[in-house]
This record gives sequence, structure tokens and C-alpha cells, in this order.
Amino acid sequence: MDVSVSEIPAPFFRMERRVKARYPIRLQARYRSLNSQDRISGVGLTVNMSSCGLLVTCQHNIPVGAQMEVLMDWPSLLNATVPLQLVTSGRVVRSDSSSFVIEFATYQFRTMRSRPLSRPVSLFQTA
Repeated sequence: MDVSVSEIPAPFFRMERRVKARYPIRLQARYRSLNSQDRISGVGLTVNMSSCGLLVTCQHNIPVGAQMEVLMDWPSLLNATVPLQLVTSGRVVRSDSSSFVIEFATYQFRTMRSRPLSRPVSLFQTA
């Protein structure tokens, strides 16, 4: 069966322009702007990630060029016991009303407390 090029849908010919592969990953993400003039912060979900950037759903219209920090609780534990948090920062390179993409300037894993801090005991507390 012969198929002419005109019968093949246009999206079939689109080439992937990204150099780095993106991986689907769904994690809760907390984001905040690092610009001192326009303070934006909120909670969203990651959609996909590469070694260079991250796509996050958001509640705000975040301008392209904004410097953002995004924090995610990582699903794996260090030494099977210590919770990790991935902390990223970078510049917004694409944005719409419900999502944004940051290009990483920095990223690092930080350890988190494995249990909440105990309530401080007051010297004046009565029994």
C-alpha cells in the first residue's frame, strides 16, 4: 500500500527540538519568585523534568524571565531512611496561565527531618 506524503498528518513530521530527554514525574512542588519586586508563591505539580529544566503547573501567571525557586519532596529516601527534597532555581523560559518551565541555574538535594520537631518545653508550663 502506497501512502503519499500529503496523506500523512503534519504532526507526524515534527522533530523534537529538545536536546535533553524529558521524563514524566508527578510530584507536589512549592514555588516562589526570587525577584524582590514581584513576590509570587504557590503550590503546583511537576509534569516533566530533564537535567536542564522542569515543567510545573501553577496558580499564577508567571512572566518569562522571572527567577524562581521550586522545591519538591523526592520520592526516594537516602539510606532508606532519610527524606530528601530537591531544591531547584532558575529562569522561566516558557509560561502560560497554568504552567511554567524553568531552566535550571542550580539544583541540589537536601536532607529533611525524618520526624517533626518535638514541642519545646516551657519553663513556666504547669502540669
